[in-house]
Amino acid sequence: MKQIERYILRRVLILSIGTLLATATIAMTTQVLLRVDLLSSTGQSLLAFLRLAGLVMPTMMVIVMPFALMIGAAQTLSTMNSDSELAVIEASGGSRALIARPILLVAALMSLLSLWESNYVEPWVNKQIKILVNQASADLFSAAVQSGTFHKVEDNLHVSVQEKLPGGQLGGIFLADERDPDADLLYYAKHGDFSETGGRDILVLSDGELHRKDNGDGTVSIIRFANYALDLSLIGGSSGRTGILQPKEQSTRYLLNPDAEDPYFVRNPRDFIKRINKRLSEWLYPLTFGFITVYFLGKAHSNRHEQVWSVVTAASIAFLLRGFGFYSVDESSQSRLFSILCYAVPLGTIGICIVLMVTNWTFRTPRYLLDLSSRLFSDEQPAWANLRNWLSDLTGNGRRSAQ
Repeated sequence: MKQIERYILRRVLILSIGTLLATATIAMTTQVLLRVDLLSSTGQSLLAFLRLAGLVMPTMMVIVMPFALMIGAAQTLSTMNSDSELAVIEASGGSRALIARPILLVAALMSLLSLWESNYVEPWVNKQIKILVNQASADLFSAAVQSGTFHKVEDNLHVSVQEKLPGGQLGGIFLADERDPDADLLYYAKHGDFSETGGRDILVLSDGELHRKDNGDGTVSIIRFANYALDLSLIGGSSGRTGILQPKEQSTRYLLNPDAEDPYFVRNPRDFIKRINKRLSEWLYPLTFGFITVYFLGKAHSNRHEQVWSVVTAASIAFLLRGFGFYSVDESSQSRLFSILCYAVPLGTIGICIVLMVTNWTFRTPRYLLDLSSRLFSDEQPAWANLRNWLSDLTGNGRRSAQ
């Protein structure tokens, strides 16, 4: 690798990693906050919060990795253009490949990392998050005993425990579950005791009633029971109601060849298709964003407004592609066409960029956009005054700013 390539590689790598860590941390924080109520209400330690944050980080990195690469590469190339380094490289006979190789190398490394995380790390992480949340949910009864009030586990799910009896039993247990749009469930029991069966935490309710209200016709059925075993994974939210692994928690090998008797596969087979397309298409986007950045910003621009418009154009195309990627993955469970587009769009974009760079076809910003930006951001007047004058000319009233 030549010295100039090492120089570009180092700058792109440092900026991309810094941007990746910053943006992934912000995205991770939003995901942790979604579960902070459950963890805090059950008295979980700081270690549980840190563990949850660490588990969420790999998933967030896969999402923000293409954008981090584009930001790092765009910042590097824009700085090199401003310092006339790109112009010097072209004047000395350096080709666009000289600039493209280090950026595409970083993009390829990120794509491979994304592929590994999506297919190996993410399923394991999702299992661990489910275990952590279910453990916190099991501890919710202890927290409810301490306060003697209703505790909100999540939307439309509340629990209350009246007292703690000798021998570790609970007394006066009330659980209201309104998450199912078809029926509301109310559990009440005089006594309850914890046990473990098959690796699952079970709450055995004694001497109680189960009220089930059908939200369709309003009928209520009441079941009295002497003993009722309640799987505490049911308290872990909709993702953990039955203890059955969801597609996001299964390995890619299993998704490609699922058990025909898998209860989740029987109910929602299309979710498996969507998850497969997600895992096998996301890794293409760092490479796609790398090609887009190299094509639009890998050439020297003598006009600073043209450089700005190249950045805007590249970012706009990248955002549209990524947005369509999310949409096509969601729709792929319903349409074979969108299943194909999950891969065709990023691969097609890479192919187009390669053809344009090989044929040396250069993107040029339309002249009227350059003239507009020159007028708006001239040094003679503030930008707002220039914008007002431009709008005045556009409406044809002929009035000009007095400034």
